[in-house]
Amino acid sequence: MGIDDVVESRILEAMERGLFRGLPGEGKPLPARPYEWAAGENWLAFHLLEINGLLPEWLELAKEIHRDEELLRAIEAEHERLCGIAASSSDPGRFRPALERFRARYEACARQLRARQERFNAKAPGPATQRPTIWVEYHLERLRRREAAALGESPQADV
Repeated sequence: MGIDDVVESRILEAMERGLFRGLPGEGKPLPARPYEWAAGENWLAFHLLEINGLLPEWLELAKEIHRDEELLRAIEAEHERLCGIAASSSDPGRFRPALERFRARYEACARQLRARQERFNAKAPGPATQRPTIWVEYHLERLRRREAAALGESPQADV
């Protein structure tokens, strides 16, 4: 009987006795670590480095990129929600300033993300760990088109 078998049997025994019930986070997925995809089979070593505050700069950037991507998704979701409200309004034009502010905020965050992605790619140890960068202009155009539709304008009006 190998060590893996011993560990597995002890875990199963503990589960049967209910020792894992009521633990914080029960039934929830483990939190994602944005660097795991890049670390590959060395993820445990990088996890130990993270615990001790010693992650390489490129993996710290991966964490920042992950946060930026979450922020962009939140801004876009709020922009989409506001476009829906504007589209159902009797005076959608009054939402134009708010929509423009959301688009400007999205652009600032997207450009910051792009800069971090480029720094990450320059610092990453090889092509396999690099990641594609965001195409800022494409995403801004998507937001402009959504705004135009919500405001009842031609999609080309704000280009």
